[in-house]
Amino acid sequence: MKPISLHRSRYRILGLIGQGQFGRVYCGVNRQTGELVALKDLNPQRFPTNRFLREFSYLVSLRHPNIVSCRAIEHHANGRYLVMDYCEAGTLRDLMNAEGKLSLTYRLNLITDILLGLEQAHDNGIVHCDIKPENILLSLTNQGWKAKITDFGIARLSQEEQNLGEGRGYTGSPAYMAPERSYGQHSAACDLYSVGIMLYELIVGERPFSGLPGDLILAHLNQRVTIPDIVPFALKKTIETALEKLPQRRFASAKQMLKAIRQAAEVVEPQTPQRVFAPPELLPQAKNLEILEQTSLKAAVSHLAVKGRQIYLGMWKHLSCQTYVDSSLMGEAIAEHFISFPDPIIELNLRTQGCFVLTRASTRLPVKYNLYCWSPSLNLTNASVEEYQVCPPIEARQLTHAIDLKGRWLALASQSNDKDRYSQFQLLKLPDLLSIHPPVRSPLPPQLLPLDSCHGLALFPYQYHGKQRTYFYFFNRRGLIIKGFSLPLMLFSLTPLPQSPYQLFGIDANDPDVGILINLKPLKVTRVALNFSPKFIVGQSFGYVLANSQGQIILLDQDGFRIGYCNLSLKITAMTNFGESQLLLASWSKGQGNLFKFNLSTMLDVQD
Repeated sequence: MKPISLHRSRYRILGLIGQGQFGRVYCGVNRQTGELVALKDLNPQRFPTNRFLREFSYLVSLRHPNIVSCRAIEHHANGRYLVMDYCEAGTLRDLMNAEGKLSLTYRLNLITDILLGLEQAHDNGIVHCDIKPENILLSLTNQGWKAKITDFGIARLSQEEQNLGEGRGYTGSPAYMAPERSYGQHSAACDLYSVGIMLYELIVGERPFSGLPGDLILAHLNQRVTIPDIVPFALKKTIETALEKLPQRRFASAKQMLKAIRQAAEVVEPQTPQRVFAPPELLPQAKNLEILEQTSLKAAVSHLAVKGRQIYLGMWKHLSCQTYVDSSLMGEAIAEHFISFPDPIIELNLRTQGCFVLTRASTRLPVKYNLYCWSPSLNLTNASVEEYQVCPPIEARQLTHAIDLKGRWLALASQSNDKDRYSQFQLLKLPDLLSIHPPVRSPLPPQLLPLDSCHGLALFPYQYHGKQRTYFYFFNRRGLIIKGFSLPLMLFSLTPLPQSPYQLFGIDANDPDVGILINLKPLKVTRVALNFSPKFIVGQSFGYVLANSQGQIILLDQDGFRIGYCNLSLKITAMTNFGESQLLLASWSKGQGNLFKFNLSTMLDVQD
């Protein structure tokens, strides 16, 4: 199927979300409002107009927080599509396949959401007929997720006559299909049976029946469900009732099953603090982590950066650049340059022009910020630090900045005082600092990130009356701010992958033991269960390296799965990558410290 053409549409496509036998679903953005939507493009040959309009009518009539709503039908050059709610956290199947084990509270919360949506559908005489994890979409909340039912493509009205030839087409998913569905009957009890299968799978970790489609149909018809002892006793009866072979012996309604789930939840976890994930088990510790090189330090290092054959070490007000013969080896430096600044270093950024250094004087308010660009290769004899100053000192309460990856522009946002909650945001051309666009007023972004040579990202965490959100705004190289989206999380320390800057990893301030993996093209947000709260996050070719100050290190692949763990028992003060699958790490404790270079591939080999 060709990608849909939306040249005259009000929506711009950001990427493909998924596809099935009936069509494709795209992530789109409203060109006027910036709102994200899902564009469901259905193949006219496989999904004829009568079924298309039937699904549309069902979605329009079902307005409920736990059902994906349809906004409109819009036509394009190759056909038509449904404009629907966008759910940024993927499907329930994605969550089931994730590594972290959901706490029982949240597993029951998801089932509760599904039953609430089904209650609305059944009250309107609509039977979904294809309830399965792939048809349950998730949107983020502050505490977890909200489940929403989607894909009413084969839904039926409960009063419709049975055996209307639906067995000749797509009738559902055998793994979740009630026994009577195999011979053409449908009722609300069919959907509740499917929910029972999902409840079993969420708690046990696998479905009650497995095999080929024919084997599954026979198992649903004839085989009794065996519930293992790991299922809490209060939930066993609920599952048994939902999975009765005869629909008359199941729950009479979604409301009745919902009541049973809530009663069981009160018995199973009456006063348990709500956590998204149960604490994950530690991976086996890598015992053969290879130390490639180790050198002693004369002072504590707070910032590390590597560029080619040069290693930059930030030590309070001092910056050292050590140059080596080979970019893959440290050994003994063939040259070392120092520069001292009047104020402490708070950030380093390496670009083609050199090392950009941001310093801050915190002796009084407003704080004085200075930005320097130091290149040891251009170091002049007896040069003063002022000769490397990029711009005049900036007096501000707070300041954030970002530098284009190619060093062509500088984004600055500064807040003058506490009384003014807005900041001045501007984009300056490097190296002459000419203003690309007049400054604009905006809330102060705690973090600015360059995404590529044309775009950057501004983050705005916001809390008001107990509600928390992080707003994502984009800006282009012309200095124009583009409205983005928001997430109901308080995010900080977002770190991009070196080879894929549109994939970010950060931490939720409300739950620092949970990582947040964000793909921007198209938007998808994944929670990642961690064993500790990381202080250092470094992007690598395989994924991410996370570490805390006590020396624990976890490796994640690009999908957020843990692939390595070790405990160095070191007081880590700084960390950065050193080429592919190598890590540069500084430690300092009791007046002594070392600079280590590790080979991470040995950790990856252990887990493989």
